[in-house]
Amino acid sequence: MEPVRHYNNMSDILHFSHANGFPGGSYRQMLGILAEHYDVRVTDRLAHNPLYPVTNNWDQLCNELIHFFEQEYQQPVIAVGHSLGGLLSLMVAVRRPDLIKALVMLDAPALTRLQAGGLKMAKKLGLVDRITPGGRSNGRRAQWSSREEALSYFSAKTLMRGFGPGCLEDYVDAGTEPCGDGVRLRFDPETELSIYRTIPDNIRAKRPLLMPGCVVGGRASKVFKPVNAELMRRRLGMSVRWLPGSHMFPLEHPGKTAEIIHHWLEQAL
Repeated sequence: MEPVRHYNNMSDILHFSHANGFPGGSYRQMLGILAEHYDVRVTDRLAHNPLYPVTNNWDQLCNELIHFFEQEYQQPVIAVGHSLGGLLSLMVAVRRPDLIKALVMLDAPALTRLQAGGLKMAKKLGLVDRITPGGRSNGRRAQWSSREEALSYFSAKTLMRGFGPGCLEDYVDAGTEPCGDGVRLRFDPETELSIYRTIPDNIRAKRPLLMPGCVVGGRASKVFKPVNAELMRRRLGMSVRWLPGSHMFPLEHPGKTAEIIHHWLEQAL
């Protein structure tokens, strides 16, 4: 795992893990607000350490996060994660509850039995790109002549049209790097695709978490649905909150997302 960014020196450490393809700096707006209350640390890029390759059901990516927490922190942390980062944070909470003080998942679903079975079968049949964003990621453009061209390109993407003020600029700044002919993506496109193709089919809600947990969903999300929210409330004992927006609501409504996280943590801790 690459270095984390430090936001302040408060006693409670809040470690944020990002969504697939969106380096940690993309969430600067939301995290800047949370940093008024917590010592915010941010993973820059998951899945780019060759010691922890992308494997089926993300076992090594979970180990990457576990080993980082073990090495860097002397206390349990508040683990907050969006999508990929939320599921990995849940996996850590189940395997190593001693490392986590509280868990907040943003639009990251534990699966029903039917969903898990369908995903497992899609993987076996080579059809997983049809039910995940992997199909859209395959062969995506990865280089532009300038930051301005990249900004114009992404502003036209449906996924990013609803981003809040400054969030698209933060994504481009965090997600691209200079290259000989302009700028290119920092999050390797092949790694992004591999992550989608190996999405866990074994994340099931079996027993209550051993720490306070909350899941926040986007009301227009196509990823996190009411059936997942109810499963996680009933089986994992998690609180459920909803916000306007799509799967990308932390970048569409960063202020509201930070507010709901902080408000829940104030009640839970």
